[in-house]
Amino acid sequence: MALDLTIIVPAFNEAHRLGAGMERFDAAVAEGAVDLRTTEVVVVDDGSRDRTGEVATKLLAPLPHHRVLTLRTNGGKGAAVRAGITAARGAHCAYMDADMAIDPRAIPLLLDGLRTSDVAIGSRALDDSMVESRYVLRSLMGGLFNRMVTTGTGLGLHDTQCGFKAFRTPAARLLFHLVRIDRFAFDVEVLVRARTLGLTITEVPVQWKHVPGSTVHPLHDSLGMLADVYGSRLGLRAVPPVPALAVVDRTGAASPDERWSRVAGAVEARLPERQLPIVSDRGAVLVLLPLLDDNDLAAVTGDLIGDLRPLTVTRRSLPASAIRALGPLSGRLTSPAPAG
Repeated sequence: MALDLTIIVPAFNEAHRLGAGMERFDAAVAEGAVDLRTTEVVVVDDGSRDRTGEVATKLLAPLPHHRVLTLRTNGGKGAAVRAGITAARGAHCAYMDADMAIDPRAIPLLLDGLRTSDVAIGSRALDDSMVESRYVLRSLMGGLFNRMVTTGTGLGLHDTQCGFKAFRTPAARLLFHLVRIDRFAFDVEVLVRARTLGLTITEVPVQWKHVPGSTVHPLHDSLGMLADVYGSRLGLRAVPPVPALAVVDRTGAASPDERWSRVAGAVEARLPERQLPIVSDRGAVLVLLPLLDDNDLAAVTGDLIGDLRPLTVTRRSLPASAIRALGPLSGRLTSPAPAG
């Protein structure tokens, strides 16, 4: 049975909270909110100095689809989520915090949101949401940060920092390739990139309960996040180009539908769990190859070029501006037929 959902849990020094978080997750499974037959759980140990990886391995052992990824050094929450999305095998992927402060029984709401949108995010500020916290300063700083971000980016979203977000996996791979903020502000930049590329975002209500032991410092980290957000907006962070293959039919023997099907079939056969974004552009079919290391990229491109002969395949390196020039990408990265 194909995997429908990859749940990514970034974890830094979370050995003491993973158990309680998994109890909340198990309760969601028991109530039918998560189907373990089609769901994988990936815990990313972000260079922890405690027993996070060991504890995660023990807790995930009963699950049919699970992995623990270990980063050698602490790269930040954004880096950990990126590593999880790089490894994701599900058609959709979501990330949530190790403490499961957001009730995982809301996972079906995220997936419902992805039926009509490319990105679905939990929002503690919606009328139907429930928030339980005695930490007034944390709530005030979160609200102030969101207002400042909304003013600076024009996102128009109620809650950019809720650690409960889901994506269609091809869109997630492209977004996290383009986003290079590794600390807490990565959420904002992901959403800004999504808007810029014409991807649709929907907000869903959540139930949030404060769990003691967070490594987030309300004032210090909020200031750091603002610096990251505005630094990115000012172009102070380099955005890597996206490797791609452009496929055209020089002979004219294949119709656009046939060419698209041939490309999609080759990608599925060669890379069934990669969930690569594919998009049409002015007669060409572009296979985008985000989040691949150099060795993987060389092998993948060589294999696909061979599989797609006699179609003409050329390698490209697309800067962010060229990705934007493709036009709004909503619905086009996962379409089974040519779009645009």
